[in-house]
Amino acid sequence: MNASLDAGLSALLVLFFLFFVDVAMDGIQQLIQNKDYAALVKACERVELQMAASPSANLNIQEIYAVLLLAYAIVDDLNGARFLRKRILAAQRRSDEIDAAWRLCVIMWERRYDEFYEALVYHWSPLVLPLAESLRDKLRDKLAIVLQKTYTNMDLGTASRYFGMSEMELVPALKGLGWEYDTNSKMFTPAKPTSLPRHPSEMSQVSRLANTLLRLEQC
Repeated sequence: MNASLDAGLSALLVLFFLFFVDVAMDGIQQLIQNKDYAALVKACERVELQMAASPSANLNIQEIYAVLLLAYAIVDDLNGARFLRKRILAAQRRSDEIDAAWRLCVIMWERRYDEFYEALVYHWSPLVLPLAESLRDKLRDKLAIVLQKTYTNMDLGTASRYFGMSEMELVPALKGLGWEYDTNSKMFTPAKPTSLPRHPSEMSQVSRLANTLLRLEQC
């Protein structure tokens, strides 16, 4: 009788966990679609904890790790990403996609922006691809803000290197941000900043990023 009860409870737990996995994956996909990255981090962390308690072959935890690494990068949680990387290495869960995601994280935090777009070229899984693209967009948004505070004009080649775009893509994109472009000289005039960062820490971040860009320009 007890054996039958235990078997029944085990089967029930398995069904519950499979249901949890399906619901969790649906929720993760929805959060990615909605670009709710703070909530995505929490959802992936819950899945990781559940997987540690009840491993399942029905869930690709390595793909979840890649998602979580990039989500940490998007929300600027360096410590979260570092600790996750340590857990991945300890559990011997590395994959090519996880390594590619980690490389993007490191490049972002070390501000090696000239390497970012090359590292972005990878055959991302459908679940991870939107996060890689969002991280790229976040970088471009940051650069647009800093460059307009750092440069009075910029040639096409330099702008293409910073934004990782061809002339055909870059000109309309920057014009949409208020930049001007001279087709004869192939020079951009950045839009004038509308306001300065209001918090000292934001000003410090802008200053560090500007210094990084100037060093890259001198290379």
